[in-house]
Amino acid sequence: MGVPLMGPPPAFVSHRFKVIKACIVIMIVCTCGQLLAGALLGELGEALLSSLNLILNTFIGIWLLKDDALIGKIFDFLARTCCGTCAEQCQGGMTCLMPFIICNILTVVLQIILSAAIQLIIRDFNKMLNAVTFYDAFRLWLLVVTTVGALVAQIVGSIYGYLAYREVRDSGVTMTGGDWSSGGTAYPQARESRDEMPRDSRPAANFQAFQGSGQRLGG
Repeated sequence: MGVPLMGPPPAFVSHRFKVIKACIVIMIVCTCGQLLAGALLGELGEALLSSLNLILNTFIGIWLLKDDALIGKIFDFLARTCCGTCAEQCQGGMTCLMPFIICNILTVVLQIILSAAIQLIIRDFNKMLNAVTFYDAFRLWLLVVTTVGALVAQIVGSIYGYLAYREVRDSGVTMTGGDWSSGGTAYPQARESRDEMPRDSRPAANFQAFQGSGQRLGG
């Protein structure tokens, strides 16, 4: 049975989550950039549909780092506005780590295999080089940069997410929500009971053995 992941990320994997945080910020920027590029190219609807998986992964990442000083502000805004139900039903934090990893991997694989993302990036890059006006070149440049940035951010985020999960799993420590936030550790109760040293039972200080005279039955 795996380690229950709850609450904010523990301190000993903070170096991993610094990279994950950067990936989530890049995913947010690339999502906005792809929608803007789609609007400039007159294909906003298509850009929105093609960005749905990226948007979902970005939301999972925001819920994952809802206790972060920067990402937490975005989470609070979403929880107060359009995502109040999600905030109530999903506690966020480390419970979103594995969904974040899996969804990012699936999105990247599907984009590369089914959507031919690499071929589309090369095509748009060639169009950008052959663009007549600066405006046309800028629109295509924005689309290429945000598409590549989103793919790289999701790949790196998945890798570092798994590395963080593996470190927590291999730590051999079972933690609860309060332990994550306080940076402490909580070992299983069964382990504590096994590690306890046996103690000798001693009589109380004022204890006196029975000193009365006995009486034989039937005497």
